[in-house]
Amino acid sequence: MRILKEVLLLLSLYAGVALGVFGVWRLWPESKAHKGGSQEDASLLDRAEGKVRDLLHREVTADANDEAVVKEGLRKVQERLAPALGKLSFPLESYIIDSGTVNAVCLPGNIILVYSGLLRRLQSPEELAAILAHEIAHAVHRDPMQALKRELGLAALFAMVGGRGDGVTGRLMHRLVSSGFSRQQELAADEEALRVLAASDIDPKALGDALRRIRGDKADDPGVLQYISTHPGFDERVQLSEKASADWPGKERPIDLDWKQFRAQFRVIR
Repeated sequence: MRILKEVLLLLSLYAGVALGVFGVWRLWPESKAHKGGSQEDASLLDRAEGKVRDLLHREVTADANDEAVVKEGLRKVQERLAPALGKLSFPLESYIIDSGTVNAVCLPGNIILVYSGLLRRLQSPEELAAILAHEIAHAVHRDPMQALKRELGLAALFAMVGGRGDGVTGRLMHRLVSSGFSRQQELAADEEALRVLAASDIDPKALGDALRRIRGDKADDPGVLQYISTHPGFDERVQLSEKASADWPGKERPIDLDWKQFRAQFRVIR
């Protein structure tokens, strides 16, 4: 797939970028590390995220499924969730990648990718909404950029803003696709997702249902194992969903989406 090939090419540039990052770090004024650190850090994260978003946007849109039925279906699901979402640093963009990969990821700049290998296991638009709500929660919490900051440091972010961040972008994307977030981040994203689902007239059990379908009966499936390993605490997460459903006083309002027609657009499902 083109987007993964590009990641490998970008990763090959990282060694050179690392040298430049080290130089930037050496020249970074010590006073900036102590004066107004949190405010400057937040500003730097904003600028870096905007640059990463621009770089990723070109790659993602080249590989995303652009069928009208797919775009319209995804829009309907996202619009159902929109009124309940928390504050986002950038406009939300969701895409479906036609691939057998069992995964969904949140990238910097509030770009959400859902792979059709995961869609193949879901049985309703409400389950897709639950997966989207979880990934959007990572965007609300700014987990992707915090992961970048933690892994590469502010010097790398400064180099990125200065126009030398392509290799760093590839490194981050590779990390998010293959490694995922921490257990604490996943549970926090689930809690936010369950709140969003309930506020969107979707039974919170949709998240637990989606997780069960993704795992299925073949827990030894390599693709499923990767998804579960990057989303730790499977049983705990399902129980959290079930409790939220039991405590939910609302009534579900189905999403107006022909799920069979929507799924028929993906070659990996047909």
